[in-house]
Amino acid sequence: MPFVIDGPGFERRFRPEGLDTQASIVLMSGDQPAGVCLIARQGWTSRVAAMAIAPDFRAQGIGKQLMNLVIDESKARNDRRMVLEVIEQNPPAIGLYESVGMSKTRRLVGYRREPSPGLMSSLSEIDPSEVIRSQVSECDADLPWDFKPETLALKVNTVGFSLESKAFTLVSEAPNDRVIIWTLFVRKACRLQGLGTRLVEGLAAKYPDKALVMPVALPDDLAPEFFSKTGFVPPAISQFEMAISFSR
Repeated sequence: MPFVIDGPGFERRFRPEGLDTQASIVLMSGDQPAGVCLIARQGWTSRVAAMAIAPDFRAQGIGKQLMNLVIDESKARNDRRMVLEVIEQNPPAIGLYESVGMSKTRRLVGYRREPSPGLMSSLSEIDPSEVIRSQVSECDADLPWDFKPETLALKVNTVGFSLESKAFTLVSEAPNDRVIIWTLFVRKACRLQGLGTRLVEGLAAKYPDKALVMPVALPDDLAPEFFSKTGFVPPAISQFEMAISFSR
């Protein structure tokens, strides 16, 4: 999959994910870079944050060599698990990861709501850290890497909102007239009262000229009816989360 990124974009993209530059690998052939594998880490889990093989070195088994190398190094660090996300519409990449022992664990989707006026709600801006602390206590779901509190705590330029101290969201403005929603939840004791819908409408009213976007990293069985009801549509691209566990 083509992917172009500059220095500032690299920083924005990978800094919040816990990138470990010591664990990441650039594979060289002479003085030419043949491949790269960026590794992020949280506790006993490592994650392949990105992997690429240079065009001149493809179809030579280098991708499998690189994956085996990062898996071996993960085991040597006494990691318990390695995870990654791969685009569902990219069968060759899925086959590569399966060839080194990784298995699909769940399907991940995203959602987008086009710009709309929304319905004004009394959203209060709060410290993003307060949103993250509330997520820890109120959300039981085993979330993918992008939505874990440990990841959210590293994100920069985020804005936190609360609705009556009962519903919360964490967002950031992005290029191309988008607002990225990193988390959106209602306190357990206050659910099924329409607060989530009011929160979405409040965001739409606050950013009427921007699309509301949930990244393609959300489990496909996590509240699909809610997103449909509030005007979100899934994009054509989806992902699989894949993982391999290591015995100790």
